[in-house]
Amino acid sequence: MRTTATSAASRTGAVVRRRRGARRPLWLATLALVLVPLAACGGTMSTDGPRDTIRVAVAEEIGVLNPWDVLGQFHAMDLIYEPLVAYGDGGEIEPALAESWEVAPDGRSVTFALRQDVVFHDGTPFDAAAAKFNLEQWAGKEQFSWLGTAAVIEEVATPDQHTLVLELSKPYPPLLQELTLVRPVRFASPAAAPGGDFAEPVGTGPWVFESSDETGGVFVRNDEYWGEKPELDRVELKVLPDSQTRLAALRAGEVDLIGGGYLSPVNAVEAKAIDGDSSLELLSGEADTTMSLIFNPEGVAGDRAVREALSLATDVESINEVLYGGTENVAEGYFPPSVPHAGDRVERTYDRDAAAKVLDEAGWTMDGKRRTKDGKALELELLLVSDPVHGMMDARTTGQALQDELAKIGVTIELRVVDGAAYFEEQAAGKFDLTFATTYGAPYDPPNTALSFLKTGVETPTWATPELDRLVDAAVAASEPADLDTAYGKVYAHLEEQVAFVPITSPPRYYAVRSEVKGFEVPPHEYRLDLTGVTVG
Repeated sequence: MRTTATSAASRTGAVVRRRRGARRPLWLATLALVLVPLAACGGTMSTDGPRDTIRVAVAEEIGVLNPWDVLGQFHAMDLIYEPLVAYGDGGEIEPALAESWEVAPDGRSVTFALRQDVVFHDGTPFDAAAAKFNLEQWAGKEQFSWLGTAAVIEEVATPDQHTLVLELSKPYPPLLQELTLVRPVRFASPAAAPGGDFAEPVGTGPWVFESSDETGGVFVRNDEYWGEKPELDRVELKVLPDSQTRLAALRAGEVDLIGGGYLSPVNAVEAKAIDGDSSLELLSGEADTTMSLIFNPEGVAGDRAVREALSLATDVESINEVLYGGTENVAEGYFPPSVPHAGDRVERTYDRDAAAKVLDEAGWTMDGKRRTKDGKALELELLLVSDPVHGMMDARTTGQALQDELAKIGVTIELRVVDGAAYFEEQAAGKFDLTFATTYGAPYDPPNTALSFLKTGVETPTWATPELDRLVDAAVAASEPADLDTAYGKVYAHLEEQVAFVPITSPPRYYAVRSEVKGFEVPPHEYRLDLTGVTVG
């Protein structure tokens, strides 16, 4: 693998250049013919006149909307519950339930001035006592140890009704960013969770929970909302797990909005079909996640030559051209450029002959149609997930492409497909040679992906070494922008030197609405659903 640094000023405009070592593979041409018919479908129904309800397709059930749990549907929670601070465009931290805040010079405390005259949906005042009650449901609790903020909050002080102070065990620069998350840091009415026992979803947000079941949920306008009140009366979330069913429902006028990485994902082929449909409008935002091929260093992939050969032999450009909508989606690093402190872009080489030479020199010699070393065949198991996971909609097809291409240099790839729950269990147990992993995206990155996937001892590490532990800790502890760029740059350099991953794609974030929907904008991150300024008809 070869890397070249680019200047900070040119990061977002850098282009991955590849030295082509082979013609476009047959599987790509065949797949293109299969996918093209989707684009030929047109809209079938229009909706005339204004409506007071917007219907939004969601890929998963609403679940229990307990803000201090990690099971409820993100977007349903976002309609109801609000944070102290919000994640804006470009990672800007903006006021929400806190009007302002001040970090102590030593970084050991943060003082928030809370917004006044805010009430929960049940009429309970939102004040410092209510905020403290909520924070104490997760701060310092073992089950939330994955969240750095939970570990560093030592005390929650309430000097007066509208002032909240977080006393920290040490400076923790990502704290404000982590306070923008949906769960577990949002605020519920203490009256709706007596003694900390969650009873019903009651927040301060612009929408009030009305009902939910396995088919979806209903939310009505909060007429007492402290901020901009919604234009519409109702939001209906409709559970439609299948991607093509969602698109058909949008065309038929059964739903008004689909899209987003978690809400109801739209893939690149569907996006092209939507873009050619006059009854629909396609909206896209910058990519904020990267899907990469990762290796288990405890098995055959622990051989650096094997990792380097797989990197050289993976035709990422062709994969993106067919599966992900174009070569502009080729991933250029561990994080896409939209992520703060994403680092310099990386030039990569696709060269099948060079990959074969690396294996030859490492002692993996051809034995018929496969490679062996010391009597052991070069066989790798690729763990795949059967149901869609955020950022990995087309992982199975990508896996089949890798299997086909790597066979040409004598590497055998066995595909093992499991469901979502088993996928993460198997990954945590190290029961794989290869698998795909995706970064979290905003508002988590870069610190949360780094702490969750690039550290020794975490549940599902994508790579971990003592040196990487040290580099990640230094990056998370940095506070000044220049220091952050330098510290995270060292993390990325270590991953590149180790050939610890093969970045595949950083796809745009697609949303689609019916043409009568006005005012919807691509949100700053995938866990947000802002419908306050939206009208229908």
